Amino acid sequence: VHIKVTNQTSIACAKLLESGQVDFAIANYPNSGLSNTQNVRIIREFKDVFVANDEYKELRGKTISLKDLRHFPILMLDRKSTTSEFLHSMFQRHQLDLVPEIELSSNDLLLDLAAIGLGIAFVPDVLLPAPGIERLHLREGLPERAVCLIRRTDRPRSVAAAALETMLLSLQNK
Repeated sequence: VHIKVTNQTSIACAKLLESGQVDFAIANYPNSGLSNTQNVRIIREFKDVFVANDEYKELRGKTISLKDLRHFPILMLDRKSTTSEFLHSMFQRHQLDLVPEIELSSNDLLLDLAAIGLGIAFVPDVLLPAPGIERLHLREGLPERAVCLIRRTDRPRSVAAAALETMLLSLQNK
């Protein structure tokens, strides 16, 4: 069986699925790229957190607000990601504008830049602990999100795709 893995943002993965270019996708949820012809199965839930290194030690042990965070350089995933959509909507719900200092396409790079003190990164909690950084405590509670397996319900699955889906779903919340 030939398996081809395509790495894209969660929104782009949903579009690849919609166009029939992939059998299924592993993506963040909620996801604005999803249509109602897709089946979404949660693999793992997570919470997003802000992290920083010792350059921001004045924030450690304090509960900070989104409003307070605007005064620090924010590092986050690029605008075409579900994570960016999510964080921008959280700021908008509190009538705040979010202007990130740096936008990247990799959580690993966000952690690396936070570890060297370039700003406060917004990352999934499943990536912690990470060397050189600590989690900051946010006043506003952020809702959980999830990593999901998504497939179309209006197309048949191959035996191989069904078997791989079963294997991936067995990882639920591990």
